[in-house]
Amino acid sequence: MAAYAGAVRRLCSVYAGAPADREDLFQEIFLGVWRSLPAFRGESSERTWLYRIAHNVALTWQLRDRRRQSRQSALDDATPPEAQPVDLGRMDLERAVAQLRPADRSLVLLWLEGLTAQEIEEVTGVQAATVAVRLGRIRKQLVPKEVKA
Repeated sequence: MAAYAGAVRRLCSVYAGAPADREDLFQEIFLGVWRSLPAFRGESSERTWLYRIAHNVALTWQLRDRRRQSRQSALDDATPPEAQPVDLGRMDLERAVAQLRPADRSLVLLWLEGLTAQEIEEVTGVQAATVAVRLGRIRKQLVPKEVKA
């Protein structure tokens, strides 16, 4: 747990806004890891196995949170908005990544944690070539207009 706590906390900060929610998500992720330990067969690296669990738990948690929010308000915010260019000059990287669609957010978070396209494929099931193309498009979306050449 100690080896991956920092990475998991960074992931939680993108999927959950409030500190209490981030802590709840953090605990849910490591509970999922604990429950899955007996099934770990070593077919992938420990790191990619843990990231797969973390991202699956985070996506499920976010879906449940959106459903809960939807019941509390008349707005249907369960569907993520269309991806729009994000001006990083006005907000930090975590907030920019949090605005991405869930599938894109997962790719970016894994890439920021240093996983290769092949490792991201192992975690998400998205082919490595597709990962590389999508990351390129996402990077263009996240680069501030004044930085683009």
